Amino acid sequence: MRKVLFKVGLIIFGSFIGLVLIVFLTLWILSRGSIAPFIDENGNAVNGSISEIVRTEIGGIEQGIIIRGRSVENPVLLFLHGGPGTPAFTVSDALSLRHTEDYFVVAYWEQRGSGMSYHSAETSRSITVEQLVSDTAEVANYLRERFGQDRIYLMGHSWGSFPGMQTIAAYPELFLAYLGVAQVAYKFESEILAHTHMAARLAENGDRQNLQRLSEYTLNTYDDITTNRLMFRSSVLNSLGNGVIHEPFSMFRVLLWPFLTAREYTLSDKFGFAMGNLHALASPAQVTLVRTNLMEEIVAVDVPVFFFHGVHDKQVNYELARQYFDILQAPSKQFFSFENSAHSPAMEEPDMFLEFVIRYILGFASAANK
Repeated sequence: MRKVLFKVGLIIFGSFIGLVLIVFLTLWILSRGSIAPFIDENGNAVNGSISEIVRTEIGGIEQGIIIRGRSVENPVLLFLHGGPGTPAFTVSDALSLRHTEDYFVVAYWEQRGSGMSYHSAETSRSITVEQLVSDTAEVANYLRERFGQDRIYLMGHSWGSFPGMQTIAAYPELFLAYLGVAQVAYKFESEILAHTHMAARLAENGDRQNLQRLSEYTLNTYDDITTNRLMFRSSVLNSLGNGVIHEPFSMFRVLLWPFLTAREYTLSDKFGFAMGNLHALASPAQVTLVRTNLMEEIVAVDVPVFFFHGVHDKQVNYELARQYFDILQAPSKQFFSFENSAHSPAMEEPDMFLEFVIRYILGFASAANK
């Protein structure tokens, strides 16, 4: 009997090791660290297009930028991803940013401590907002010089909208306009509102288990915004249609699978993506995000501002973003509401998002800055 059990155990162990090796080999094959060019209808690379991965020194360390555009003559758009620690290129089809590549040269910068710009757990855990703002300005200057443009566009999504606002306040001369998608206003207040919303909806749905778990989290001080609470909050809001997107979705299909199979990343980059997500939430930058009320800190900027927000978004509260927009003084500004979206309007209503960008951003903002 022992021999039989030993053989069965050996088979199971061997099968497990074999499966791990197959998965690893598959990931290695899919992780080329290369990027496809723009192709015309005849299968040839489009003249004047750009599609490349850049690794260059920013803020004293090597950082990664994916740059794509159908024409290098188009205006440049620098994208600040969310998280902190979550580069967006692997899900950029879903975010609809890939559609903007026909009209912009889009620079998907991977912020320090994230993805291609990950170096160590210590680096990710020590990120500050001040350093990210400085990095953003340095990346903007790199793009301005490389593409011969005096000013460029800046877009920040979710977390990225927080350093985004601070960057245009500090360096307005670098930017044509700012696009805030799911714009942060005051994160601590947003979390309080999310807590109240979840409690009401969970009680209405008779979800006693999650309601009990929610009651175990208090929001009396900034320190109550812990990583565990943020993860629980995200899970509940996603189930209620007030998180990443409004409609039910598969996290594996929308986020994990595109990341795992992305040819643009090496295995090292994918490791950096996972570790950056894990450690960035414990960084000083996250602490600053929770404690800062932009409605008091930045009430006027010298750059045209455009906010894009889903009305069902409770992850970064829609109503607070509207309040901030009303307070904010700018040379020109516009707020775009998406009635069928939550936290990701570019993913949920891509046609409308692209229409707004083309009609208002390329036209209105450029004219306003001539």
